[in-house]
Amino acid sequence: MERAASKVITVKEMAEMGIAVALGVALSYLSKAIWSMPMGGTLELGVIPVLYIALRWGLRDGLIVGLALGLITLVTDPWFVNPVQILLDYPLPGLALGLAGLPVFRQGRNWWKGVLAGGLVRYIFHVISGLVFFASAAPSWHMSPLLYSLAYNAAYVVPSIAIAILVLIPLRRVKALWGSAAA
Repeated sequence: MERAASKVITVKEMAEMGIAVALGVALSYLSKAIWSMPMGGTLELGVIPVLYIALRWGLRDGLIVGLALGLITLVTDPWFVNPVQILLDYPLPGLALGLAGLPVFRQGRNWWKGVLAGGLVRYIFHVISGLVFFASAAPSWHMSPLLYSLAYNAAYVVPSIAIAILVLIPLRRVKALWGSAAA
């Protein structure tokens, strides 16, 4: 039976997923100590373990870990003005990272495209949140709400994804980390 057909999460997967969430939370705290934006957002190193799980185990596991990290971040470090904004800034961006686990990105050398795709969808959720809920800050920067949201969110999402790619490049060369996920 192929791994893709399996519906059961193995003990090994669960263990790695739990470690990834814990590491993601720890890296998120480190990220906040390094640099934070005034109205939320930080250089988010916690995305790296989520992307690792998505690339190693696939979409389902990446979605689970991304959602878990998003919800834990919401509970431990909330910054919100509206219940809908909570969805756009916490669980949905976490889920977006799991898209790196789509089969097309896990084949060959396409992994970095998966990281970019997950990062782009994450960015879109944050931009929508900024456009809808934080547009009032745009006039003080002499920008339209859309341009403001695009720029504000790019200031932390783009470097976060770039750092994730730079960290994953050498990790991809460690065969023990990427060995047969079905084993």
